[in-house]
Amino acid sequence: MRRYTKNPLEVKFEELLPLKLKDKVSGKGDRSKERACVHEISVMFACFKKNEFDQARCSDEITKFQACATKNYADKFKRKQDRREGNISVGKDNLTPREINHLLKKYPNP
Repeated sequence: MRRYTKNPLEVKFEELLPLKLKDKVSGKGDRSKERACVHEISVMFACFKKNEFDQARCSDEITKFQACATKNYADKFKRKQDRREGNISVGKDNLTPREINHLLKKYPNP
């Protein structure tokens, strides 16, 4: 059974692994959790169901879904092109693991 201390300031630190950063990060969390245009397609299908799949009555929802899909396709193409060229998105909040690995190779840990 473990012995717990009553005061958390008295806990002694034991270094099990060296305290330094790795030379790369894993890409396991690279996939985005939210898929594109899910809301738009669900609204469009709800309209279809309500209007017995009459496309003339749901033209506004169809247009919104097509605009979303076109925008998503253009964004995906731009990201793919930037990745192919090796561009790193400057000023972006979240870098992809591929961009982080590129920066870690460029500026290695001493």
